[in-house]
Amino acid sequence: MADNKMPQEKYVCSLSPALQMKAETELNEIPARRDQDIQALRDMINNRPGLNARKDDGFLLRFLRARKFDHDRAFKLLENYYQVRASAPEIFDNLLPSAIRHVLDKGVVTALPGSDKDGRKIIIFRPGRWNPDYWPIYDNVKAVILSIELLLEEEETQVSGLIFIQEEGGVTTRHVYQVGLRYARTIANIFQDSFPVRIRGVHLVNESFLVDAVFVIIRPFLKEKLKERIKLHGKVYETLHEVTGTEVLPSELGGDGGPLDEMTKEWRERLMRFEDRMVENNMFGMVKL
Repeated sequence: MADNKMPQEKYVCSLSPALQMKAETELNEIPARRDQDIQALRDMINNRPGLNARKDDGFLLRFLRARKFDHDRAFKLLENYYQVRASAPEIFDNLLPSAIRHVLDKGVVTALPGSDKDGRKIIIFRPGRWNPDYWPIYDNVKAVILSIELLLEEEETQVSGLIFIQEEGGVTTRHVYQVGLRYARTIANIFQDSFPVRIRGVHLVNESFLVDAVFVIIRPFLKEKLKERIKLHGKVYETLHEVTGTEVLPSELGGDGGPLDEMTKEWRERLMRFEDRMVENNMFGMVKL
């Protein structure tokens, strides 16, 4: 893999005063020291043989924020970000929006416009819309990862994080059978240790008894913090509303944001426009020495 470069644009903060304060109090981000922190992480990359990483300010900053400006932990997260790409080719090979358009067309993965009442982005995952005969389970993971990559382009997401809503309507044993140990281990590694995102909650709605079978497989790979953030709501959307508010939620979940299918179309088109950026991002990674 060649040594690739992206534009080294000087970082200019776009956060509101309220979010700047949140970044300081929750993430240990000190504006006067920000440039030094970014350079410290860049120096660690330069001293790591075999790591051909993006080094632009905005990219490095998302790792620092995800690990509360602890340089060592931020570097480990960035290293994992690239190493998992080599260890899970079923997900990271051809990681492009054009490669998972079929997932988006079916509305399996949608990021909602706007943010919830606490400023968090929301990704809705509808596994019941996936037919396992048509594509592998890992294509769904690709769609989630690409959605997060795009959301992380916004500083607000880096600071406030995001939540997942998993709408379980239509899930059958055929879907559950696709969740094996390798899958569980891989996705737990990606979202807990290899991605610069603050996952603030995972909320299941319309779930059936089958969710217990999935958790038996996945739970051993989850850290306690994430386990505590998984909530089951059944068909009682009011408890979900207490977490998110109703403004951006789709009408299917009792919200005021309008039909989910319309949001899905908007997100699909936005993600398609992200193709060139991901082509550039995919040029980086681990180098065999």
